[in-house]
Amino acid sequence: MLCRTLIFTLLFWSSALCLGQSASVHAVTPDYAGQTISTIIASNPFISFAEFSQTMVCNEQGEFEQPIPLKAPKVVQFETGVYQLYLYMMPGFHYEVEFPEYIEKKWEEQISPFYQPLAMPLAVLSRTSLSTQERIDGSMDVNHVIATFDSLFIIANREIIAHRKSGQQVNTDSLIQQLEATFHTDTSRFFSDYRRFRYGALKLNEGRTGLARLSQDYLGPTVMEWHPGFIELFRALFKDFIFYSANSGNDGQSFRNLVNRTQDFRQSRQLVLDHPAVWSDTLAEMILLQEFSELFYRGEYHKEAILIMLDSMANNPVTPQFGIYSAQLMKKLSSLVTGHTPPAISLEDLDGKTWSLSDFEGKYTYLFFGTTDHYGCMMEYPFLQSYIEKHSDYLNVINVMTSEDRNKLDDFMHRNGYTWTVLHYEGQPGVLDDYMVRAYPVAYLIDRNGKLLLSPATLPSEGFEQQLFRIMRSRKEI
Repeated sequence: MLCRTLIFTLLFWSSALCLGQSASVHAVTPDYAGQTISTIIASNPFISFAEFSQTMVCNEQGEFEQPIPLKAPKVVQFETGVYQLYLYMMPGFHYEVEFPEYIEKKWEEQISPFYQPLAMPLAVLSRTSLSTQERIDGSMDVNHVIATFDSLFIIANREIIAHRKSGQQVNTDSLIQQLEATFHTDTSRFFSDYRRFRYGALKLNEGRTGLARLSQDYLGPTVMEWHPGFIELFRALFKDFIFYSANSGNDGQSFRNLVNRTQDFRQSRQLVLDHPAVWSDTLAEMILLQEFSELFYRGEYHKEAILIMLDSMANNPVTPQFGIYSAQLMKKLSSLVTGHTPPAISLEDLDGKTWSLSDFEGKYTYLFFGTTDHYGCMMEYPFLQSYIEKHSDYLNVINVMTSEDRNKLDDFMHRNGYTWTVLHYEGQPGVLDDYMVRAYPVAYLIDRNGKLLLSPATLPSEGFEQQLFRIMRSRKEI
C-alpha cells in the first residue's frame, strides 16, 4: 500500500532542464552544538549511490552551513542523530532552515542492519536568491506546498485503504477532484507531475484499476526517473514484475532462460516491453534494472548471468544515463561475488593506524565481523587466536568490531590475550551495509591477490580451518 510521503524517493529528484551554479543551507540550532550532519545527494534510483556526500560538525553555537554544488534542482538529504531529513533545493538559492530537536542515535541502532531513520522534511524558514538577494518566506517555498499536499494525500489514502479493507467502495475520483481543486492553480511542471503520480497511487490502492491503465494514465508517457513521485509510483506498480510474470505463463520461463542461458538483454527487454503496461523501451530497461537488483539475491537466477546482462546494458543503454545506472548497479552487486574485489575498507586499529585491504595482500585474509558481547562471536574468538598462532605465515585475521566504546574494546582484547588485528567500524559505519552484515558473526575469505574467495566464508566453529587447507591443497600451496 502506498501511504508514505516523499521520504526516500525524494532523494532521486533532479531535472536536466534547469541550469545553475550552487546553493547553500544554513541553520542555528543550539542543541546541535558539536553534532555531525551528513549532507548527501543520491544519484541512482536503484541503489544507494551518492554524487555528493560531506559531513560537517556544528560549531559551539549549533551553527551549520553547507555549500552544495547544484547544476539542477535536487532533493538533498541531511543525516544526523536519528533523523533522515530531506529538502528540495534549487541552484542559485540560499536556504535558511530549522532542524528538529536533536535525538542521538543509540549504539544498538547504529549497528542494527534493520534500523530505519526517522524520515521527515526539513523546515524552511526562508529562501533567498543568491543573484538578486530577493527573499521569500518559507511558507511560500515549494517544500511547504508539497508538505501541505502530502498531508491531505495521506488522509485521502487512509480513507481509501480503510474502505478497501472493509469491503466498501469509495469514490476515489471524487477525492482526487477535491485535492486538485485545492492545488490546481499551481501549474509548475514538477508539482503538476507530482500530483498526477500521487493520484495514481490513490487509484492503485483503490484496487479497481488494472496495471496497464495505471501505468499509461498516471505513470506515462515519459520516464522521469529523476522525479520522486514517478519513482515511488513506478516501484509500487512494477515491484516483483518478473516474479509475477514467471508465475502467470510462459513469459517467466522464457525470461529465466534468456538470463541464465543466453544472457540476451535485448530479447529480455523486448519480452518486458511486450507487456501492455510497458509503454517504452526506456521503461522496460528501468524495470530490468529494478528487478536485477532484487533477483540477484534469489536462487533461481545465476549471479554471473545477471552481471553479464548488466554489463551489456551498461555498454548498450537506451540512454547514456541508464548506462551509468547499469554500470553502478553492476559494481555494487559484484562487490561480494567470489572472484571480484570486495568493498573498500579504511578503518583504524586500536593504536589509531589506518588500514585498507590492500595492506594485507600477499596472504589469505579472513575478514570477520563481530562484537564484544554477542555469544555467537565469543564462541568464535578462541579459534581466531589459534589461527594467529598457527597460520600467521599465510593467513591474516582481521576483525571489524562494532564495540560501543573503543576503550572497552582495547580492554577486551588485552584481558583475553587476543592478538589479531582489530579495526573499529566507527570510522566507516557504512562498511556493515557494504558487506551485508545482517547478523553476527559473519566472515569473508579474501585471496592473496585481494579477490573474494569465499563469500561468505565458513565460520571457525563450522570448519573454516579445514576448508582453508582444502583450498591451499587444491592450489598446491601445501
